[in-house]
Amino acid sequence: MGISYQEWGNADSRQQILLIHGWGMNSGVWSDIAEYLEKMYPQQLIRSVDLPGYGYSSSYGTDESRADFTSETYNSVTLAQSIEPLLEDKQTTIIAWSMGGLVAIDVLARRKSNISKLVLVSSTPMFVQSEDWPDAVEARIFEEFSESLMKDHQATLRRFLAIQAMGSRTARNDIKTLQSQLLARGEPDVQALEMGLKILLNEDKRQQLKQITDIPICLIAGTQDTLAKYAGQKALSLQANISLHVLPSAGHAPFISHPDEFKKILYKVL
Repeated sequence: MGISYQEWGNADSRQQILLIHGWGMNSGVWSDIAEYLEKMYPQQLIRSVDLPGYGYSSSYGTDESRADFTSETYNSVTLAQSIEPLLEDKQTTIIAWSMGGLVAIDVLARRKSNISKLVLVSSTPMFVQSEDWPDAVEARIFEEFSESLMKDHQATLRRFLAIQAMGSRTARNDIKTLQSQLLARGEPDVQALEMGLKILLNEDKRQQLKQITDIPICLIAGTQDTLAKYAGQKALSLQANISLHVLPSAGHAPFISHPDEFKKILYKVL
């Protein structure tokens, strides 16, 4: 089945900016940024997608023909496949946040469409630390989320929103904004949440990212981000086609906590 998305701007344009959300959220998280992009680039089509299991795509796999989500049927590759129809016949810039970055990297690795630029917001090709990737999150963080998800998925989502705002000077307001955007398009499918945590816990896209050398990649990072560590972002920016743009004192959702500064960076890199 198709997935849901929101549109702004020129529906007939052959150029588009595609916005991909992160774990637990939906297309609504990008509303303010999408409206800004529509104003700045009125001739382009702006799309914000609800990944399968999220927002108005939450019915994905939940009707009578439902097949249970598994790591084989729900991963960054299959999520990339789900949005490929939106990319056909369009010159596309992708802006992807958090887990959405893993999906975007797979879109580029598959390269079935004409992608001109990738902007990764608070994202990384590997979220969990290892011996050769120390500047990342301990695996137990996502393991604990996975365990608590089955007990109380609403409380788990609230806790995750709090972690995303951690480090921000406006954390309390950031959490309220994220929660209102989440609820505006409905709660996500619990199995999609569970499989999404497995994506964050298990997937490693570092090699794929290294092989993408022919288009500009821009990283937008907050120095206080506890999920996509700033030190890891600096390491990624050593790749020749990757530039790093920093928001001091921002956490994991810089477009929420620092919207004006974030928009200035977007205008600079697009």
